[in-house]
Amino acid sequence: MKFRHFSAAAALFAGVAFSNTAGAQITADSDPVLFWNELATRVVPGAPPAQARILAIMNTAIYDAVNKASNGAGTYYVNGVAAPGGNAQAAASVAAHDVLVSLNAANAAAYDAALASSLSRVPDGVGKTNGMATGAAYASAMLALRANDGSAAVVPYTPGTNPGEWRPTPPGYAPAVAPQWGGVTPFLMTSGSQFRPGPPPSLDSAEYLAAYNEVKDIGAFDSTTRTADQTASAQFWNLANGATWIRIGNDMIADDNQSTFANAQVMARLSVAVADALIAGFDTKYTYNFWRPVTAIQEGDNDGIAGTIGDADWNPLLVTPAHPSYLSTHSIVSGAATTVLLGLGQDQSFCATISGDTRCFDGLVQAGQDAANSRLWGGIHYRFDNETGLATGQEIGRWTLAQNPFAAVPEPATWATMILGFGFIGGALRGRPARVRFGEDRTAPAPAV
Repeated sequence: MKFRHFSAAAALFAGVAFSNTAGAQITADSDPVLFWNELATRVVPGAPPAQARILAIMNTAIYDAVNKASNGAGTYYVNGVAAPGGNAQAAASVAAHDVLVSLNAANAAAYDAALASSLSRVPDGVGKTNGMATGAAYASAMLALRANDGSAAVVPYTPGTNPGEWRPTPPGYAPAVAPQWGGVTPFLMTSGSQFRPGPPPSLDSAEYLAAYNEVKDIGAFDSTTRTADQTASAQFWNLANGATWIRIGNDMIADDNQSTFANAQVMARLSVAVADALIAGFDTKYTYNFWRPVTAIQEGDNDGIAGTIGDADWNPLLVTPAHPSYLSTHSIVSGAATTVLLGLGQDQSFCATISGDTRCFDGLVQAGQDAANSRLWGGIHYRFDNETGLATGQEIGRWTLAQNPFAAVPEPATWATMILGFGFIGGALRGRPARVRFGEDRTAPAPAV
C-alpha cells in the first residue's frame, strides 16, 4: 500500500499563508473557501463543541453568500436575505471574516489581515463592492440566527453517587463540562435528541461485564496487552479537536480545482454535520449520565455486581475528559464526518500529522474506526461507547446528505460528479480509489473530547 504523507507547518499570521510539506500551498491566492477554512481550523479556540459551532456558522454564511454571488445556483440555508450578489471571492471572504471576528475577537488581527489579503486579489468595482455587501449580509444573518441558540446557557448539573452514575474523575476531579450542549439548537437536525440511541448496557449485563473487563485490561496506564500501535493511536487522536475532521475535508478538496460554489457546498455540509454530531453526543451523554471506566473500575468492589473486580489504584492511559462516558464524541463526530466525506468524494490511503505526531491510514473509513477505537485503548471509553457513537454519527451523516440546504442545482460539473457518491456510503466505499489530503489541525491542541 502506498501512502501519501501530509504534514502542515505552523500558521504564518503575518503573511496570512499556510503550507503543507506535500501538496498545494493554500494562500490568499487560493480558493477563498479553502483559504478561510485553513485559517479558521488552525486558530479558532475553545473546547471542541464550541470550535465546531463557530466553523459551522462560518461555513453556512460563506455558502449562502457564494450562492447569492452565483445567482442562486443552490438552495439557501437562510432565506429572505437582501443582498446584491457580486464577486464570489469578496462575498466569501467578508462572510468568513465577519463571523470569525464576531465569535473570536481575540484573533481579529489575523482575520483582518486575511481579509485584506483576500480582497486585494479582487479588482475594484461594483462586483467587489456588491460581493462585500453580500458577505456582510449573510454573516449578519447567520450571527443573528445563532445568537440565542443555547450555547451560552447555564444548566445546573449534579453528579451522581450511585453505581453507574457519572461523577468527577481523577486526577483533577473537574466539574462536568458543557451540560447545556445537548440543548443547543442544531444546524440541520430537528433536535439534539433526534438520533439519541438507547441506553448503555445495564451494570448486571454480560455486555457491560465484558466491556468493563476489556477496558480495565487494555486501557490501563500500565497495560501489558495494549500494543504499541494501539498506544500510538490513543495518543494521536487525543490531540484531535472540533476542527480536525473539517480540516480533513478542506484538505480533501484542496487539489481538485472545484468552483468556489462547489467547495462552499462541501464545507457547509461537513461542518454542520460535525457540529450537529457534537450536539447529539452531548445530549446522549447528559441523558444517561453513565460513569467513566476510571470510576467504574476504582469502585468495582462497591457496585453491587458480583462479576466486577475492582482496583482502587487503576488509572487509564489518557486523562479522562470531564463529562459522562456514553457515548464517545470522538466516535460520533468521526462517523458523521466520514459518512459525509465519503458521500461527496473519493477515499485514499494517507498519513496525517497533528502537532508533530504522525499516523497512517488506508482511508477515511479506517481513520474513523481508528479514532473510535483509540478511546478504548486510551482507557477513557467502553467499547459500547465507541460502537454506538460511530453508528449514531453515520446516521447523522446520512441525514445531513439528504437535507435540502446546500443542495446543488447541477451547475458545476464537479459537483454533479460528487453527488453520484451519495448512494454509496458505507461498506461499498471502502474499496474506492483514494485521494485525500490531511494536515495538522492546530498549532496547539484544544481539550480532548
